Amino acid sequence: MPGTLVLAGDYWHPAPIIRPLAEKLFSDGSMRFTENPKDFERDTCDLLIIFKEPSENNRIPTPVWCDENWTKLLISRVSQGMGLIVAHAGICDVKKDHPLVTELTHAVFLGHPAQCPVSVRFDQGHPLTDGLADFTLPENDEHYQVEMLPGSEGEILGRTESAHGAQPGLWAHSYGKGRVCVFTPGHTTKNLLSGGMTAAYRRMISWCAEQS
Repeated sequence: MPGTLVLAGDYWHPAPIIRPLAEKLFSDGSMRFTENPKDFERDTCDLLIIFKEPSENNRIPTPVWCDENWTKLLISRVSQGMGLIVAHAGICDVKKDHPLVTELTHAVFLGHPAQCPVSVRFDQGHPLTDGLADFTLPENDEHYQVEMLPGSEGEILGRTESAHGAQPGLWAHSYGKGRVCVFTPGHTTKNLLSGGMTAAYRRMISWCAEQS
């Protein structure tokens, strides 16, 4: 079935926090929302948005659900033209040598300080970010600290800033016929529904819908 699949829901990021954004972005009914990664295996989509932390409960911890077979399918579908947006917790809990990192996200999550004021700044000169206005999130947020892989093909197009410095916040690249975006801010419903965030997501959705 074509359309968008939104995968969300884990210990630190329950699905009800994410769902209002998904419903706002896809009010036309073209979106399917799930907490079960196996729904991606059972169905097809034009765009996959991953909000779900790869370890569903890292307090126990649980194994990552993006195992070898799931990840191979993801990589294959992106290479064939499916769009992929990896949001916030979607970059957590995977090692540098995991194919999700080496092939698609090109970054490793290091941690974050206590929630604090976070601003988002966009570079101009790229279709993904041209005209997007910088903004500050309305509530304190988790300022993700990340390590980009050396020689990453991902073009950093936005940065998150706080009292703890600046970090890559938005990067994107083509993979085969598909396109990949990674966007790190957005831990609360109020922040996700803010004007700057929804504008950025709409732009990412539009950009990822175009095949390379």
